[in-house]
Amino acid sequence: MSFLNKNYKYILILIVLLICFYRSPYIFLNGRFLAEDGSVWFSNAYSYGFLKGITQIYFGTQYFNLWANITSVIAILFPLKFAPLVTVYMAFLAQLYLYVFIIFGESNFLTNKLDKIIGVFIVIITPAMVPQVWLASNVSQVYFSITTILIYFQRENIKNFYYKFSPYLLLVSSLSSIIPCLLSPFFVLKYLKQKSKFNLINALLISIGTFFQFILFFYIKLSGLEALSDGPRYIVNFEKIFNFTYNVVVKSFLGRDLTQNIYFNFDYLQNNLILIALLIILAIIFLKASLVHIKKDKILKTLIFFFLLQSILVIYAAKFDQVQGRYAVIPSILLIFCVYRIFQISERNLRYFCSILITMSFLTGLYEYKTNTKYPELLMCMTHCPNWKSEIKQWEQDENYKLKIWQYPQKTMSLKKKQNNFQTAK
Repeated sequence: MSFLNKNYKYILILIVLLICFYRSPYIFLNGRFLAEDGSVWFSNAYSYGFLKGITQIYFGTQYFNLWANITSVIAILFPLKFAPLVTVYMAFLAQLYLYVFIIFGESNFLTNKLDKIIGVFIVIITPAMVPQVWLASNVSQVYFSITTILIYFQRENIKNFYYKFSPYLLLVSSLSSIIPCLLSPFFVLKYLKQKSKFNLINALLISIGTFFQFILFFYIKLSGLEALSDGPRYIVNFEKIFNFTYNVVVKSFLGRDLTQNIYFNFDYLQNNLILIALLIILAIIFLKASLVHIKKDKILKTLIFFFLLQSILVIYAAKFDQVQGRYAVIPSILLIFCVYRIFQISERNLRYFCSILITMSFLTGLYEYKTNTKYPELLMCMTHCPNWKSEIKQWEQDENYKLKIWQYPQKTMSLKKKQNNFQTAK
């Protein structure tokens, strides 16, 4: 028992690695290009070289994605047959850092052994962590954003590696997505309240990334380049709000199947206005019961504010009328964090109720973790996982051949046989 207590962090990270491998052994062993990872990022880097790869902007997203760019230029350093593996493991590196940060970092939020165990499983197995963000470098921004949130609650310890590395991660995170940029004012305020070198560097680096992203965002808007987006964005309507309620507020705890079974088995729930009204009433009751803790606890107040801010962002910025997939991940995780924080600081009935919600989130997440999810084809080799080596052979015979990648036939990859100093022989 003493051995387990002493080494629980290493045992926990081993369990995490096994759980991750269990979800997608084929992808870990064979690699893949998923959608824009191949059709945009790797295609441009391979065809036009390092400079294009590291500076490219995909106007379908309307922001700069540094991590996807870094992944693409690292992938072209390897023989072409290994490029999908490189892309996968670069994506997994962003995920793994989050897991290790929770387990080995020092936090004012996730402080003890139980907190770290619960925290790391929240960001792995709950329904919030949908297949759309699994092992894809262009959506690694989700994992960087969660790490950014946790860095805000990080305890200062100059001897801790994750403490010293946090400013650099904040820069990469803010240059890879708009999501963490919304948190930059909080890092600035934190420095103004607690003037330390660590808080100053954190505030400066995340502000640099934020400034760059917002200059780019407004340039795209003013130049009319948003027309190149792969779907209508920046609209707000009732359908989006209802979709947000389903994907974030309800599904985070009940999962997809249980939520839909309840919804379709009770006729009155199928009136969206009635359903939203019921959820608002339940939320008010829950908040009223938690009000004392919300007033007293700074961490809980901050998590709630982060949740509201990120919710407004996704309702506004998500494509079409859907707040789902990667758009729902951050507010969903923040909502679960809020519930867990209430569990940490409350007693009796409220603590018991929060433990039920967290347990339900874990159980439904485990059920949907692999085969029972809506999109198992994003986790396993099913109908659209082309043989990459065979695709290379056909492309070598015909440069105009469009290589099949995951999500074929919707997505294919075009490559040019253009050698450069950063490409190795195929």
